[in-house]
Amino acid sequence: MTAITHVYNYTVRCPHYQDNEQPPTWLNHIEVNQSCEIALDRITKWHNISGTKSFELEDFVVRKADNEEAFFAMQSSRLKNDGHALVTFKIFLDNCCQDASPNQIMEHLIDDYQQRIAKIE
Repeated sequence: MTAITHVYNYTVRCPHYQDNEQPPTWLNHIEVNQSCEIALDRITKWHNISGTKSFELEDFVVRKADNEEAFFAMQSSRLKNDGHALVTFKIFLDNCCQDASPNQIMEHLIDDYQQRIAKIE
């Protein structure tokens, strides 16, 4: 039996403010945590409210929430030594970042996730 040994939750929030020194960008607002509670909460919520399929990227199905300007995805990855990683992604878009591409954001996040699990194996 394989247990979930690693959990990664990515959240991207487009900034709601203008920093005089830097342009507003989602790259400065990426949060990564390893909370099992957040992952379980997201899985439960998304199971009940599945949203609308937006696109697929590298085996990830990305959905757009029906009730908010947000995109989400989740996946599990089998690791060596009977480990298993669970990853969730949530991207909040608002008026400040209308030109932000959910595809581009997901590409960046998936790359970061793959680098993290590569270090485990």
